[in-house]
Amino acid sequence: MNTHLCVTVRWLGDRFHGFTDDKSGPEWPPSPFRLLQALVSGAYQHGVYDNLLHALNWIERQPAPDILAEHLPHQGKEFDHYVPDNDNLIEHKKPVMRVFRPVLLPERSSVTYVWYLDPSDLPPVGEIDELCSTLSTFGCGVDQAFASARLAGIAATDSDRVHSVMQFKHTPTVKSTSAIGTLRVPKQGTLAELNRVFQLNRRATMVHAERRKKRWPTVFDRIVYSGLRDLPGRPGIFFKLLDDELDTTRYPQPLLAHIAAVVRHAAIKCMDIGRNAPSWIPEAERGPWVCRFVRGKNEPERDDHQQISYLPLPSIGHEHSDAMIRNVMLVAPIGRERELKYIAARLDGILLEFKDTDEACDTDMPPRVPLPHSIQRFIPPHGKFIDKCYLGRSRVWQSVTPVILDEHIDKKTHETKDGQKIKYRDEEDFKRLIILALQRAGIETPCEFTWQTPPFYKHCLMAHRYDRNKRPNYVLPKRLDGKTVVHVRLAFQHPVPGPIAIGAGRHCGFGLFAAAESS
Repeated sequence: MNTHLCVTVRWLGDRFHGFTDDKSGPEWPPSPFRLLQALVSGAYQHGVYDNLLHALNWIERQPAPDILAEHLPHQGKEFDHYVPDNDNLIEHKKPVMRVFRPVLLPERSSVTYVWYLDPSDLPPVGEIDELCSTLSTFGCGVDQAFASARLAGIAATDSDRVHSVMQFKHTPTVKSTSAIGTLRVPKQGTLAELNRVFQLNRRATMVHAERRKKRWPTVFDRIVYSGLRDLPGRPGIFFKLLDDELDTTRYPQPLLAHIAAVVRHAAIKCMDIGRNAPSWIPEAERGPWVCRFVRGKNEPERDDHQQISYLPLPSIGHEHSDAMIRNVMLVAPIGRERELKYIAARLDGILLEFKDTDEACDTDMPPRVPLPHSIQRFIPPHGKFIDKCYLGRSRVWQSVTPVILDEHIDKKTHETKDGQKIKYRDEEDFKRLIILALQRAGIETPCEFTWQTPPFYKHCLMAHRYDRNKRPNYVLPKRLDGKTVVHVRLAFQHPVPGPIAIGAGRHCGFGLFAAAESS
């Protein structure tokens, strides 16, 4: 049974020169938006645009397709290419220069876009195949290519990937506003936008006053696809802790869960149990949305739970850093940038309310400092410790605060030949729980990891729950008490972006990682 429509594009050469829309690097795999652009261009060049408009409209209104393409192909060296400017009607201020960084394609390389068929909106396959026959380039003008369309079942699409070892299934996940780690996908209005931009650019070539005013289309969605080389980091907004004179103050790292709870309480209060929830959320769902997304209460019947993480940031990254808490970062899941900005705007400048502080501090944990009075939103300076340690892209990440695993690992007893009994914890239990922590944090990128008790950074917390005098090294929420705690080092094959937090305490500041090889 045919359940999918497949559009396959093959190149005649061995390079692909298409860049992302922000020119930050090669766009691989080529986005569905680029495919629609190439089909529109081909239809215009062959004079069949009006005849095949029905096929273009069908592609425009479809959800983001799966993409079968080579996974993380090799890239060529970046080089500058100077292009002669033949427009003699204007004064040339500087030569035209284009930057290229091609993707190196294996022999007979291809990319396939796979749409699941909706029985209520079946595609005009003949028209789409005719539309594909008009495609002549895909990427830049030098990337000669041809395309074809066909119907296939799920077994056929999977066999295409199995028989080509270089094929990888890139799957759409969530929408995002970031240009990094996303692919452009058409939406309603994209065709009209392409025509509008074409007419404006065409007019600019004929009107002297509008020359050099190149327009670019802006109507499309950005979708995070699995398997991309440059994945986007989770969106974060930063606040600094202020005293009653509005000067920056600090808070002891052992009480990081305390400051996270206070900021979380302020966020819940400013939402007023749904009354101040965003207007785009239906009124009946605003209260549950605050409880779920802002407060973090998990509903067992839901398998799509998402919430904000409140992460106090220890000051690290310098030999004289004291690892005290001066800043707090609010982190949302990818695609929830709008909700995060809405909450952050109402938290800016809000007064903090501390409860049961004396009880939490009654463990003789120095240093004693005045309680923060309020929080103020700010943008972290480029190149400083927040930007470098917590937001950078790195292949190696190390925990700054201890990672709280989901279970308590009991000690096992081993008896030696001389009759001595040695207690130890099984390594397989650690591996299983660390893998589980990575999965629950949404980290699907394969990595190697090691774990230890001492901290990786100076003045940071030991993983041991208690010191030699049986006093707690740090304060834990009651729900996390009794679980095994370790420090973890993650090593990925390719650099991944921050922020990264894993473990059972990842929403309240525990299990926070810093980049060890920031780039």
